[in-house]
Amino acid sequence: MDVDLDTLAWHARGNGGLHLRTVKVLLEHDQLDVVIRAATERGEWVCAREAVRELCEAGEFGRAEAVMAPFVKLGWRPAAWETARILVRAGRAEEALARAPRPEDAEDRRHLAELLAEAGRVDEAIDLLAPRLDEDGMTYCLARVTEGRGRDERVLELLPPGASSTRARVLERAGRIEEAVRTLREAIVVRDTVMVGVVEALAELFLRHGRTEELRELATGRHADHAVKQYVRALEERGRGAEAEDLLRESVATREYCARPRWCLVELLVRQGRFEEAREVARPTYGDEGNGILAPLIHVLVDAGQADLALRHVEELEAAGVLDEESDWILSNRVWLLGEAGRCEEALAWAATLPPEEEKYTAVVSAGVLERLGRTDEAVELLRTTEGVSAWEAVEVLARRGRGAEGLAGMPSPAAEREAWHRRYRR
Repeated sequence: MDVDLDTLAWHARGNGGLHLRTVKVLLEHDQLDVVIRAATERGEWVCAREAVRELCEAGEFGRAEAVMAPFVKLGWRPAAWETARILVRAGRAEEALARAPRPEDAEDRRHLAELLAEAGRVDEAIDLLAPRLDEDGMTYCLARVTEGRGRDERVLELLPPGASSTRARVLERAGRIEEAVRTLREAIVVRDTVMVGVVEALAELFLRHGRTEELRELATGRHADHAVKQYVRALEERGRGAEAEDLLRESVATREYCARPRWCLVELLVRQGRFEEAREVARPTYGDEGNGILAPLIHVLVDAGQADLALRHVEELEAAGVLDEESDWILSNRVWLLGEAGRCEEALAWAATLPPEEEKYTAVVSAGVLERLGRTDEAVELLRTTEGVSAWEAVEVLARRGRGAEGLAGMPSPAAEREAWHRRYRR
């Protein structure tokens, strides 16, 4: 395997190597063999993890263990834990626990607790976590490893007072809904600070249990911004979209700060295919520094198959001279938007006019346009010859054409990537 432990750790922190998105593309295009090669030959940890997931789902535990073997031999601790999980799934629980690393820190203890639970030794997992629930992530881990194991009452006894969201989650799955609601309500404000996550958790709880009236009260009260999205969803699911629209329009019209309900209204209108109305709702935010929603509007329109309309909207706004605050975004995203609208040659012509400081981004979006035109080799060449473009970008283009192995062969070695990174960022 062409990697040492330091370079592997550097890769695992998200530097160099193949991006998770690229690995997903390879797997979606039936190139598991390429992912396995990247793992075992190059030491690509993200490839190893994804390959093991695929192999275990297919019941190929021996092959999965073989993917992890070179990482274990190198001394990569996460691989030892991953191997133990493979063994548990293969029905070799005792061997898995015998081969698991000795816990040295909180992360190790979470791994071991998960392993014990998967092996059916839930009480041992609880005993491991119980004395250390003050450590980061331990209460969440306790709730996760005991779910569906008949240990909810014991977990509730162990949870510390401050673990409100976790306590509510366990109460809910134990069927004690009223207590879960009360727990979250009492934790919404802590030392004069609104706990946004708690409000959202309460809204989701109401949504899951069809408690629409209580959700309406939450979505129209003091903490409306953090519950309105769930309330709109509840109304839509019940065929009451017009009622949701009325609520949102009233909020936009009467509230001084209405960014959240305005965006919810835009999304609602787009889901209903009312694209022109969505444009009009978004329009008043243009030019409002920090609060404009042109960029997300363009993205949801493109996602809805309305790239032509999105582009026309931008061109109309430019002609009206109302895009001062958004001009930089338009400058850098026009190539992408023209490509999405099918105006590929125009997109490439526009890319040629962009300033040198935009070279990296321009190369990536231009490669996407070239790919649309079927000019795959030109796209790959552009990506590989533009300074600063990640090597995985070219691999992803080739992967979509079933040429992942070719893309992998064109990547620099992990050591070369790391050396180039240090030259670029630590001069």
